[in-house]
Amino acid sequence: MNLAAPQHQLQLPASLHVQLLEFRRRVWTIKLIEAVCGAIFGILVAFVATFVLDRVFDTPAGLRLAIFGTAVLGCAMVPLTLHRWIWRQRRLEQLARLLSRRHPSVGDQLLGIIELSYSESEQARSLTLCEAAIQQVAEVAEQRDFSDSVPNPKHRRRAVLAGLAMTVTVTLLGLFPTAATNAWARFLMPWKDTPRYTFASVEPLSDRLVVAHGEPFTMTVQLADNTVWRPEHGAVQLGGQNPVSAKLRAGRYEFELPAQIDSGWLKLRIGDWRKQVRIEPTLRPELTSLVADLTLPEYLGRTQPLQKDVRGGAISLVKGSRATFVATASRELSAAQVDGQPQKPTGAKVTSPATNVEESRKLEFQWQDHFGLAGKEPFTLSITGREDEAPSLACEDLPRQRVVLDSEVLNFQVKAQDDFGVKQVGIEWQGLDTTTVKDPAKGERILAAGSSDKDVLELVGTFSAQSLGIEPQPIHLRLFAEDYFPSRERVYSPTYLLYVLNAEQHAIWLTERLSKWHRQSLEVRDREMQLHETNKQLRELSPQELDQPDTRKRIENQAAAERANGRRLSSLVATGEDLVRQATRNPEFGVGHLEKWAEMLQILKDISANRMPSVADLLKQASQAPVDANSPSNQGPMAGQIRAASSGAAAEGSSPGDKKKPTSVPAIVDVESSQQPPNQKSASQASSTSKSSPSLGLPVTTLIGGGKDGNNSCAAGQKMDEAVAKQQDLLAEFEKIADELNRVLANLEGSTLVKRLKAASRLQNKIAGRLG
Repeated sequence: MNLAAPQHQLQLPASLHVQLLEFRRRVWTIKLIEAVCGAIFGILVAFVATFVLDRVFDTPAGLRLAIFGTAVLGCAMVPLTLHRWIWRQRRLEQLARLLSRRHPSVGDQLLGIIELSYSESEQARSLTLCEAAIQQVAEVAEQRDFSDSVPNPKHRRRAVLAGLAMTVTVTLLGLFPTAATNAWARFLMPWKDTPRYTFASVEPLSDRLVVAHGEPFTMTVQLADNTVWRPEHGAVQLGGQNPVSAKLRAGRYEFELPAQIDSGWLKLRIGDWRKQVRIEPTLRPELTSLVADLTLPEYLGRTQPLQKDVRGGAISLVKGSRATFVATASRELSAAQVDGQPQKPTGAKVTSPATNVEESRKLEFQWQDHFGLAGKEPFTLSITGREDEAPSLACEDLPRQRVVLDSEVLNFQVKAQDDFGVKQVGIEWQGLDTTTVKDPAKGERILAAGSSDKDVLELVGTFSAQSLGIEPQPIHLRLFAEDYFPSRERVYSPTYLLYVLNAEQHAIWLTERLSKWHRQSLEVRDREMQLHETNKQLRELSPQELDQPDTRKRIENQAAAERANGRRLSSLVATGEDLVRQATRNPEFGVGHLEKWAEMLQILKDISANRMPSVADLLKQASQAPVDANSPSNQGPMAGQIRAASSGAAAEGSSPGDKKKPTSVPAIVDVESSQQPPNQKSASQASSTSKSSPSLGLPVTTLIGGGKDGNNSCAAGQKMDEAVAKQQDLLAEFEKIADELNRVLANLEGSTLVKRLKAASRLQNKIAGRLG
C-alpha cells in the first residue's frame, strides 16, 4: 500500500505525517485484535455449548448446525473489520475524519490542512498563508496524544473473554480429551452423524425392540467395559406411562416393564447417556406344523418315506424305524434347538437329526425368530417305540356251527388289518370224524394276497366242500392272516364247526329237525289250549268276581302268558323258515311238500304276529277295565215299600253273618214288581246304592226285571268275551294247520325211510371195514 503524499508544492510536516501513521497503526491493531478475539471467543463458546449440551442429551443435528452457523457469523467479524477499519481507514483524510470523532477541532483542522495540501487552487492564491496554516495545525497536533482516539476500543475485554474461553477449552481438552474431541467433531461437522460421546457408555442397542404381545418384558442395558461413569441407577419411560428405574447390578440394568399391546417409544436415561427405542409388541412365533419323515424297517418292504402329522405331540412308531421331524413356525427363525443341541433353521423350518426308534423317548423343540422372540414354551414330542403287532382278523356271515351240503357254497366277508401291510389271508380245515372216515380231511387255501402298502384287506371268501375235495364229515374251519414280520406265526380266527353232509344225509337230518320242530309247534298249541280253558273259566265269573283284585291279577297274568306264547311261536316260525330254506337246497325234497309247509308257516306267522297279540291286548284291557259301579254295598235303614217278593226273598235268604254294619243315612225306597222273570243274580241289586257316601234325596220307584246278563253288564266281562272268541278262532285255525303238517311230515318221513336204511347200512360197512 502506498501511503506517500502526492507531489504537490506543499507537504505536511514530517512529524505530523508520522503522528498520523502511528494513529492508523494503532487503529488497525486494536480493531484486528477485537475481530480475532471475537471470532475465537465465538468459536470456543460454540464448542463449549456443544460440549455441555451433549452432556445433557444427544444434541440434534439441526441445533448443532445452528451453533455452527452462529460461530461462522462470529468469524465473519474479521473480514468485516478488515474492510471497515483497515481498507476504509488507510488514507490521511480518512484518519482525520476518524480523529474528529474524538477531537472535533483538531480533526477538522487536520482535515483542512490535508485538503489545502492537495488543493492547487488554494495554494495558487496564497502559498505562504497555506504553509503558515499547515505549520500552525502541525504544532497544535504535536501537543495532542492520538492513542486514545481509537473509537470504542474493546480489544482488552474481548481478549479477556477469548482467553477465558481458551482456558475453558484447554481445560476440557485436558480433563476430558475424548469427550472434548468428540464435541469438536460434532461441532465442526454438524451435518455428519457423529455418535455422541457419553461418560456412561453402554453396549450398542438396536433402535427397535420387538417384545411379546401382552406379556411383561425385561429391558437389559449393559455398561461398556470402557465406560467412565457407572451411575447407580438408570431410568426408562414408555410413552406417557410412569418411569421405571433399576439399580446397577453386575454391570447392567434390568428394567422390568409391564405388558404392552401397542407400539411406543421407550426413553432410556443412564447418567448422560440417552436413547430412544421403538417398542413393537408382536405375537410369539408358534409352531404351525410338525411333520415326521419316516423310514420303516427293511423287512416291511416300503422304500418310499412316509409322512405323518404329529402336531398332537405324540407319535407311536414301530421299532427299527428311522424318523426325522420337521417343525414349521409362523415366521422366519434365527435360531433353534432340538434336545438342547443347536440346529440351523431354514427360513421358518427346523429339522431334527435322524432318530432311530428302538424305545420310547422325548424330543424337545425350542425356537427363536428373527425378532428375538422365542416360543412361549418348548414343544415336547413323545416318541413311543412299539413292537410290530400281529394282524387282526374278522369274519362275518360265517356261522360258528352249521350243517351244510357238500355241494353248498358258503359266502362270507373277511377283513384283515395290519399297521404295516397284510401279506396274505387264507382258510384251513381239519376233519374230526376218525371213526367213519378213513382219511379225515385236512388242507388249506389262500383266499387273497396282500401287499406291504395295504393296511386293510377286505374280501369275499367262499367255501364248498365238493370243490375242495372234502368228503361228508364234520370239520373244523379256521381263517388265518399273515403279515411281513419275520418268523411270526399265523393269526387265526375262532374255529367254525361245519357238518358236511351229502344230499341223502342232509335229507335224513333235515327230516329229523322238521319232526322236532313239529313237536315244538304242538307244544305251543297245547299251551294255547290251556290258556283258552283258563280264559273260559274267568269269563264265567260274575261281574262282582271279575272286579276282585285277585281276579284282575289272574287276567293280567293270562295276557302276559299269551304274549309269551306268541313270542315262542314267532321264534318257532323263524326256525321253520330256516329249515325250509335249507330243504330247498337239497334236491331230495319234493317241491310240493316244501311249498305246502311254507304256506302253513305263513299262517302260523300271521297267528303269532297278529292274532295272538290281539288276544293278549284284549286280556290286558279286561284287567284294566273300570270297576262296575253297581256292585253290592252296605245298606242302611230304609223307609218305604218293597212290593217285589223276589227282592224280599233274596233279602231273607242272606245269612246274618254276611251282613255288614249299615250306613248311618237311611234310604227312602219304592220297589215295584213287574211281569219280567226275576234275575236271580241281580235281584238284590235293585235297592242297592253306590259305594259312595249316601245322601238324602227324593224317593224313586224301581221296577224289578230280568235286565242284561251279569257278565256282559261290565266292561271286563265284555273284553273277556271278545278275547275268548278270538282265541277260539285261532285255535281252530291252529288245529287245521297241525293236521296238515302231520300229513306233510308223514310223507317226508316215508320218502326218507329207504335213505335212512341205506345210510345205516353204509355206516355199518365202514365201521366193519375199519375194525377188520
